[in-house]
Amino acid sequence: MLEAFCVYGRIEGKSRKTLEVYRVAFEDLIAFVGDVSAEELRPGDVRRWIAHKLDEGYSKATVNIRLRALKAAFNWLYREGRIKENPFAGIKPLRVPKQYPKVLAEPEVLALLKTARSQATTPVGKRNYAMLLTLLDAMLRLQELIDLELPDVNLQARSLRVRHGKGDKERIVYMGRRLTKAMRDWLSVRGHVPGSDWVFLSRSGEKLDRRNVQRILERLGRKAGVKVSPHMLRHAGATLFIRNGGDPFSLQRLLGHSDIQTTMIYVHMAGSALREAHARASPVDRLFEGR
Repeated sequence: MLEAFCVYGRIEGKSRKTLEVYRVAFEDLIAFVGDVSAEELRPGDVRRWIAHKLDEGYSKATVNIRLRALKAAFNWLYREGRIKENPFAGIKPLRVPKQYPKVLAEPEVLALLKTARSQATTPVGKRNYAMLLTLLDAMLRLQELIDLELPDVNLQARSLRVRHGKGDKERIVYMGRRLTKAMRDWLSVRGHVPGSDWVFLSRSGEKLDRRNVQRILERLGRKAGVKVSPHMLRHAGATLFIRNGGDPFSLQRLLGHSDIQTTMIYVHMAGSALREAHARASPVDRLFEGR
């Protein structure tokens, strides 16, 4: 049944990473319940499995990830008629306290940018500055940055095509003037590397990996006196977008979120800046100005 569901997932365009989450969740459940068929599985078995994972020290968020994967799989099995009853039908996700990600303060962002810009006098420095701005201004995920290819960069339209977003979804994001200039400066010294179209390369001309980028940012952060990670830059960019007057629905498309509720986190994180923006642009207050 797992194999059949994974075939269905591949046809539906699920990423390899998502399919692996399904597989891990299935194997975890099977290891707990033992020699029980999907038809014999009961809601009580599922609840005991959830309690077991919590007892093992798994966080509620991690348990929910596996639970969502199993619910999706068993919903499909039920729709396909492979099981007569769905043991996950009445199982709700665990309540997890809402936690907002840490966001860099504006002075911290400026310190990072000044540090990176001061080093942008060499090819490596230009690359690092362009990467930093891409994560912050285009708000890419780390893997999206690494997977960016030369045909995806349109300097004239000031846009980037993200072909390998979460869930393998494609989207277009945009570059501000400073990022466009930094990208142009980097590409002018990047050079031609036969057989490699990756935008960001190592000194030896190879594709960067996740740890490469993390180390580059850690070095910049230490020099600037700021603790930073690729995802913190994405969070910072999204929060600044809202503070500067951007709307959540545009941000949703730029970030590649499938659910607007995920994007709304940044509206809450914008806090007082959003209240001040409303005070300046209150629809009713502005109507009555001077009357």
